[in-house]
Amino acid sequence: MIELRLCLQARPQQTQPLVAALRSLARSARLERGCLEAHLFVESDDSRRLCYSEVWDVEENLRSMLRSKRFTHLVELMEMAAEPPSLDFRTITETRGIEFARQARSGQNALWPE
Repeated sequence: MIELRLCLQARPQQTQPLVAALRSLARSARLERGCLEAHLFVESDDSRRLCYSEVWDVEENLRSMLRSKRFTHLVELMEMAAEPPSLDFRTITETRGIEFARQARSGQNALWPE
């Protein structure tokens, strides 16, 4: 899995339009082949601070999206930010469930395989 993560600071008068546009992009992303999830998060202490996230199944599908008009629109929204935004692509190699917490609480060492 690969996560696209965008964090930006909206200008005061552009916060609501930017939130609406990013919500629309998230809805569209969820319909694309290979997109597992898409979310918009608004910072609780600063409603102008926005984080947008998409999780993709494989790199090929992510690369296809990066060549799309939807990604061009995302870049245009990034240009509206009050300061330079951060855009990261993160690989997710392993997911652990509640057993991880149980192991940690029971004092077991070497929780992650090496």
